[in-house]
Amino acid sequence: MQRLELPPQPSLDDLSHVVEGLYGRPLRFKEISGTGLQLTTGVVFDAPTFTGVMVPAEDSAYYSLLSRVHELCHLVVRSAPEAWFSAELSRPRQPEQHSRLFLRICPRNSNEAVDAETVREEVLVEDMARALMRRLGAFQDSTEEDHFA
Repeated sequence: MQRLELPPQPSLDDLSHVVEGLYGRPLRFKEISGTGLQLTTGVVFDAPTFTGVMVPAEDSAYYSLLSRVHELCHLVVRSAPEAWFSAELSRPRQPEQHSRLFLRICPRNSNEAVDAETVREEVLVEDMARALMRRLGAFQDSTEEDHFA
């Protein structure tokens, strides 16, 4: 987390700016209503000129922010320099761009998936997202229990 070079109490904008630099593309966020998107945390996609992050509009403010942070953490895992990983914590292997596993969608609140690398990435990303949520200024005075109790 220290390698992300965030201020002591970062905002989502601070995190987004760092991830944009790391991933090398502008980011755009969109809340989507009334779709099957509530079955997943969110979706990241690369458009020709930007990378989009879609999250369900029906979520609470806390869960909406957690979903955005979760999706940003996927971009960190996929684009961080190899030096950020080690033998003990290697980068999850990414599927080939044109394979059926390239668009990895895991059910919300679940680490069930069709391959072990997807599960490993989801566990790593969720750990990162929850650690970042504890640092974000918007919710630093609350706990997960306040929002999920």
